[in-house]
Amino acid sequence: MATRQETRLTHSLSINTEPVWAPDGQSIYFTSDRSGRPQIYQIPAGGGTAQRVSFQGTYNSNSSLSYDGKELAMVQGNGNVYRIAVMDLGLGGQVHFLSPGPLDFGPSWAPNASMLLYGATEGPRGVLYATSADGMVRQRLALANGSVSDPAWGPYRQQQ
Repeated sequence: MATRQETRLTHSLSINTEPVWAPDGQSIYFTSDRSGRPQIYQIPAGGGTAQRVSFQGTYNSNSSLSYDGKELAMVQGNGNVYRIAVMDLGLGGQVHFLSPGPLDFGPSWAPNASMLLYGATEGPRGVLYATSADGMVRQRLALANGSVSDPAWGPYRQQQ
């Protein structure tokens, strides 16, 4: 980045989308259909070979890394049910689900990694949910009207 030169990281004929920087800046996570269906991959930021990260479920996309880089939230689909799942990157890729589905999307970690925001389709519109990182507490956040898509947290600022 210091040279302002673009560097192509992927060279496959597949669709590679939804890039997300790892918190340490050393790698990028992205969604690719190179295995036939969308899955999460990791590639060094300077280029190299992409490694598949997600192996459970037939559809994994829309990754969001916790700010400590230890957990990866994603949308995991099986059949027609799409739920928010969290993978522990340090424990052999163990996955647990945070949402019931059937059409959940857009996970976004809180800056302190204690909870996530995500969207869910209810009827004709998207609604917003907050859930604890362990999935024990889940709360629908009220909206007067409108529809939610791709929720995100603002930057974390410590009190002075």
